[in-house]
Amino acid sequence: MKILAVSDVEDKLLEKIIEKTPEKVKSVDCIFSCGDLQGDYIEYITDALSKSLYYVVGNHYALQFYGKELKKRHLLKKLYFGKGMRLHFGGIDMHGRIEIVGDYIVAGFGGAMRYNPGFFQFEEIEMEKLVKKVRADILRQRIIDFLLFRKRKKLIAMSHAPIAGVHDKSDKCHKGFKCFRDFLFKEKPILWLHGHIHFEGQSRRQETMLDETLITNVYSSKIIEIKKSEIKTLNVNEL
Repeated sequence: MKILAVSDVEDKLLEKIIEKTPEKVKSVDCIFSCGDLQGDYIEYITDALSKSLYYVVGNHYALQFYGKELKKRHLLKKLYFGKGMRLHFGGIDMHGRIEIVGDYIVAGFGGAMRYNPGFFQFEEIEMEKLVKKVRADILRQRIIDFLLFRKRKKLIAMSHAPIAGVHDKSDKCHKGFKCFRDFLFKEKPILWLHGHIHFEGQSRRQETMLDETLITNVYSSKIIEIKKSEIKTLNVNEL
């Protein structure tokens, strides 16, 4: 599977490639957005490539995705407890849920650590509840696959915020969630994609291997190709 993953900053080089040499990115199977991108930019990429979109919302631009519906208390409760909107904004909202994408189970977590009264921020205990829900969903899917004699699917995780102690920073806004570490060691995803942590330079990478998981900071765009047990990551300027 080949993924175009984007987050946080609009990548002008990616836009140029899509406009001038789209064949370089047309081979991707799907698009993952790890948050903090404006809606029209994500729509542009999705429409240009005609690929399925899976996204989580970051701690910015949430109003563009949920709009007036945020005023409905029942929706707020759903969003904060992992029962978000399955189909929205031309893609699948992955916050607090799982989806089957090809031969993989994909799990998603939106938002960031709470640092002010803003929307789509979570205390550690709130995110921990979402993680427990997603783990239960994964177990349910694994049982179904076992009973139907299906091959065991590998797991991919996507989030806006990083994992505690991996790529995160000391300030509360950019601190990672401890419950993500627990999820990683117990569920052992082969890949974890996140955003939220900015760094400069198109040629730079921020990748860490933790246990059996390759953790990749998507900022601002990456091409990730998974072939069996091998994962290859490219910056857009390497296409």
